[in-house]
Amino acid sequence: MTSIKKFVYRDFSIGSQREAEREYTLFAAEVQKGTVAYTGKYKLADFAKTWYKDYCLKNLAPKTQRSYRNHTKNRIIPALGHIDMVKLRPQHIIKFIEELRKPGLRLDGKTGTLSDQSVMYCFRVLSSMLQDAVQWQIISNNPCSRVKPPTIKHHKYNLPSEADIRKMLAYLIDEPIKYRMIILLALDSGLRLGELMALKWDDIDFETGILKVDKSNQALGGKGVFTKAPKNDSSMRILVLSSSVLELLHKYLIWQKEQRLLLANKSVDEGWIFTKWNGQAMYPTTPSQWFSKFLKRKDLPHMPFHALRHLSATLLISLGIPLKNVSSRLGHADIRTTANIYGEALQSVDRQVADQLDQYFRKTINK
Repeated sequence: MTSIKKFVYRDFSIGSQREAEREYTLFAAEVQKGTVAYTGKYKLADFAKTWYKDYCLKNLAPKTQRSYRNHTKNRIIPALGHIDMVKLRPQHIIKFIEELRKPGLRLDGKTGTLSDQSVMYCFRVLSSMLQDAVQWQIISNNPCSRVKPPTIKHHKYNLPSEADIRKMLAYLIDEPIKYRMIILLALDSGLRLGELMALKWDDIDFETGILKVDKSNQALGGKGVFTKAPKNDSSMRILVLSSSVLELLHKYLIWQKEQRLLLANKSVDEGWIFTKWNGQAMYPTTPSQWFSKFLKRKDLPHMPFHALRHLSATLLISLGIPLKNVSSRLGHADIRTTANIYGEALQSVDRQVADQLDQYFRKTINK
């Protein structure tokens, strides 16, 4: 027990002998229970390397691996890597978050500060790492769990007006069927771009109109296109497509088969709905690039491809579809996420409801 006692006096900030004895007793009990197995010096930088090798490389998708590695190497280790794991405290995490909000920390070389999403993402990477350290009995608790997470201000897209939406849909009629299909399916389903690109013909039941969403495609330099599990469990879902979109999908399927026959043995059939010229999976960024050029050609307001997902949700809300159904269709893990993102649209519908109630009351009162 002597070594444990030395460890407690060395690594805890104690204000008095009495407090030191109390901390020692608590820590000794944790060691005896097996809650804490490690009592030597172990820098966060060293643990981060072990964590990346033993957890990230074995459990995460390639794109997430690279993202975790970049955030760990370029942000977490430079700021916290010198600290012993057992000495890491909430105060260190709070200061780390504050530093992330200062200008000059962008990795892309651009000026300005990191976005709220980037700060939160870095916090989550650190918290995930430290939580595994708890599971592996390196530390007794995760200091991130005692810190209020960074706040995120949800980005508000300037969605097109109803007139511009009608123009966009009208202009799509003369566009290649592949891209027309992508845009209309995105609007109808609210799928994320990676989910759209991962769709296979087997995922659609033309008789029932049901679409199964259970995977996502991503691309990484040096690796190409690969398929991974969706964002979270709630992202694995089924939804019903509109009849008009199903009809276009059937026409598109016929067109795709005709193109494959024209290419003969130069084309492959891997079952993808959206493909490159040779039948291989379409690169996930291709629709975004096409959509941006299309809007510019037609002199329509610019919006990112992801805004189609938000436009789909907004249209559903404006039609009076219950928020629970909208949240489920989008694949949100928590209905509160849907409410936070689309609060303005919900308020707009609520005003319409209030106006209708007002008309009812006025008619009733005036009788």
